[in-house]
Amino acid sequence: MYHDQYSRQQRMSQPPRMLSTKDCAYLTDALSWELLAAKKAYSYASMCSDQQIKHQLEQVSELHQTHYDLLLNHLSSTEHDHNHYSYQNYQQ
Repeated sequence: MYHDQYSRQQRMSQPPRMLSTKDCAYLTDALSWELLAAKKAYSYASMCSDQQIKHQLEQVSELHQTHYDLLLNHLSSTEHDHNHYSYQNYQQ
């Protein structure tokens, strides 16, 4: 039942101009999770003697680092856009 209700909802094409406190908390958690996963995979790779497993763990670490960077860059650009928008409204 929940799946049917969820599949009928439409995705937002643009992020909202303002984030709620809950949104900010979730994004902070997501950044923490991605960074922790990247660090753990990197740490495990450095302990690994099997080269195939080591390589896979390094790739996992890079993937999570990429996710972290994407989230951070998106938040930074969203903050810049929001500040620019607010400044333009203030001038009018």
